[in-house]
Order: sequence, then structure tokens, then C-alpha cells
Amino acid sequence: MANIQENLAVYSQAMNLRVQRHQVLASNIANADTPNYKARDFSFEKAMQGALAGRGEAGGVTMARTAAGHLAGSAGSGPAFLKYRSENQSAVDGNTVDMDVERTQLAENALQYQILTQLITNKFQGIRSALASTSS
Repeated sequence: MANIQENLAVYSQAMNLRVQRHQVLASNIANADTPNYKARDFSFEKAMQGALAGRGEAGGVTMARTAAGHLAGSAGSGPAFLKYRSENQSAVDGNTVDMDVERTQLAENALQYQILTQLITNKFQGIRSALASTSS
């Protein structure tokens, strides 16, 4: 049972990171005409390695609460570490969003998300199959 939980936790974390990356990429596209907007992204692989290593979970860095009304947070409560995307060609207004790059990254991320959902579906079908064969 622990093995199933561990596998599903990995898939769940991967899906969460894909959703976060999709939001970052969509934000870049939405700000394509915003002067001085700098395109951002994060490395899914590094974020996933950090998640698998347990960073941001128990024992992770917590944010300081300087007033009683502040919400408690942890290093794992936000998206992965965002970096500015390297400039290929900056616009006159200082915007660094390259729509071709953003569309390509968004499509690739959506495809990877779809693959994850299929892997999870297959995992549950295997579990159902195993349960059905043992109950017969």
C-alpha cells in the first residue's frame, strides 16, 4: 500500500508543478504587450528533484511571521523557484516575451500534463484489475 501512496504522491507533485508552470507560461503570454515585462519560467526537472528530495515539506524553511495576522507559509507553499527567461531579442519597450517560445513551451507543458494524467489513469486501471482478479 505504501508503494501505491508513494507513486501517487510523485504523480500528484508532478501534476502540481505542471499546473504551476502552465500558469507562469500563461502569465508570460498575457503580458506580451506589457512594457518592461520580463518573461519567467522554472525548470520542471529541478523543481521535481527538489520535491522528491523533500524540500519544502517537514523540516523545510518557513517564512517569518512578523504580526499575529500573517498567514503561516513554508518554502513548499508557492511555485517552484522562478527565473527570468534569457533574452533572445528584447523589444523596444523592454518586454522579453517571445511568443513563439512561449507557445512552444506551453504546448510541451500541456502535452506532459496529458501524459501524466494518462499514467495515473493506467495506474488506477492496473489497481482495479488487480483487485478484481483477487476478489474472484
